[in-house]
Amino acid sequence: MASQGPGRRIVLAAALALPGMARAGTAWRPDRPVRMIVPSGAGSGADVVARALAARLAEQLGQAVVVDNQPQGVGTVGILATIRARPDGLTIMCAISSILLAPLVDPSLPYDVRGVMPVSQVHQAATVLCVPPRLPIPDLAGFVAASKAQPDRFTIGTYGHGTASHIHAALLIRRAALPSEVVHFPSSPPMIRDMIAGHIRCGIVDSASGMPFFREGALRPLAVSGRRRLSVLPEVPSFGELGFQGFEPAIWQAVFLPPGVPDALAAAVEAQVRAAIASPAVSGLLRRIGFEPAGGSAAELAAMLAAERATWTAVIAETGIRPRA
Repeated sequence: MASQGPGRRIVLAAALALPGMARAGTAWRPDRPVRMIVPSGAGSGADVVARALAARLAEQLGQAVVVDNQPQGVGTVGILATIRARPDGLTIMCAISSILLAPLVDPSLPYDVRGVMPVSQVHQAATVLCVPPRLPIPDLAGFVAASKAQPDRFTIGTYGHGTASHIHAALLIRRAALPSEVVHFPSSPPMIRDMIAGHIRCGIVDSASGMPFFREGALRPLAVSGRRRLSVLPEVPSFGELGFQGFEPAIWQAVFLPPGVPDALAAAVEAQVRAAIASPAVSGLLRRIGFEPAGGSAAELAAMLAAERATWTAVIAETGIRPRA
């Protein structure tokens, strides 16, 4: 019998520990169902997107991809489960941009997005400043002028304390020297209802929730966050092109791996995920919802995360936003 030296024992041990990876080589060919952790609730927009992506991946892999919703603790449970998962290609996470923002607003949260491996950005969305069309406000300059002329009439709605909507509202108030205050809603839909009903005059909504109302003319979008205009709202300028910096971080959803996944396996997962995002089934759904399909590389996602982390950190410090007491 041939001698089994230390090197061979290490290779065999790795193969036994990581069965999904051992059979994969440089391909992602899992030998059992893949778990997709989604740190958002079942039925949410993030869940709808994740399930479409999981279904397409299952077709490509010939293996089930099972969505595991773990929204507890503002997604903390799901994120920690991903960080602690075995790096064998049998666990992936599909998470929204709050996994980057939340621990910057609340440093007591026990995770950091740098603890997981980026794979690919699924979509790009934005926060959108909007008003009901009955108000004679055609653009952001008109909004600033109207807010200053009637300071008691322009409370800005947001979809929650410490969210991108809240931070962008606070930043706009500071940068434009507005006398406005903010009012928080649990999500965009109730804020939209109150705008249409005339209870509030303006709000910063997420683009997907606002899209049906923009398309039918029930709300007028004035400016979007992000580094550029959204392809699904091409007529609406970004805050940046209107002279307001610090609004570059947008809203997104992305796929991540647990830490420690070998490079070859991570690259194989990335290739499959990017192919799934580009498929008509997934990209078509994203556009119908109001998202801009992304599907960039892991390196591009890592660069975006670093840039957004730096911007969010500076903006949070400038606006003085802290965790809710």
